[in-house]
Order: sequence, then structure tokens, then C-alpha cells
Amino acid sequence: MPAKAFACRAIFALALVLPLLTLVGTQAKAQERWAAIAPNLENSSSVVWATTKEQAKKLAVLACKQVSQTCAEQPASTNGMDHVFAVMCCSDPKSGCAATVGATKEAALKEIKRLFSDNGYSQCSLKSYFKAGTGEKG
Repeated sequence: MPAKAFACRAIFALALVLPLLTLVGTQAKAQERWAAIAPNLENSSSVVWATTKEQAKKLAVLACKQVSQTCAEQPASTNGMDHVFAVMCCSDPKSGCAATVGATKEAALKEIKRLFSDNGYSQCSLKSYFKAGTGEKG
């Protein structure tokens, strides 16, 4: 009887531990996902994704250059797929666009306004918001 009880306990313990091991293995295999966007004056940029921040930024510039000659060289990026990009363009002292990212539209807008204000830009207009996880405008 003790051998049978031991076997039952061992099977029960294994039944408890096996799902945890599977969960840990799944999380270890999950790759990090980065979103990035390089805005342009035509507001025709799109969000791109990659497994590293650097790769996402490079892809964002390449994607922008496929549709425009006025691409920002410094894309905004995030690994928060629930974050939002804000794209704004300004015309004074020269034309230029930039994107920032925030946890909410309000946070992203505050950051993009601060970015342009701190660098002496004016006559700015918000072009669009993009959802980092889907690339959807709005």
C-alpha cells in the first residue's frame, strides 16, 4: 500500500507542476515585440513591428521612404502594444514632423507638444494617432 500511495502522490504532484513548467517555457519562447513609426509631411507613414527596438526603428524609416521623401530620421518606438503614437508636423522655423508615444492619446499628445516646444517649433498641427499594437489610425 505505501508504494501505491507514493505513486498516487507522485502523479498528483506531477499533474500540478507540469502546467507550470509549460507556462514558464511558453513565456521564455515568447519574443518581444516592438512597434515603431517614422512620420512624414504627407501623413502617409504606417506602424511597423520587429523583435528588437533597433530593427523596428530601421524598418519604420525604410517603410516611410517607400511612400515619401520627407521622412523623419528618428522614429518613435515602443514595446507597449497598448500604447499610442501621436504624429505632429510643424512649419516654423522649418517644416518637420515627429512622433511620440504614450500610454494614452493624452500622454502622447502632451509629449509631442513638449518635444516641439522645447526645440523652438511653432505652427504645429496634430496629424494623427496610431495604435502601437495594430497600427490602426485614430
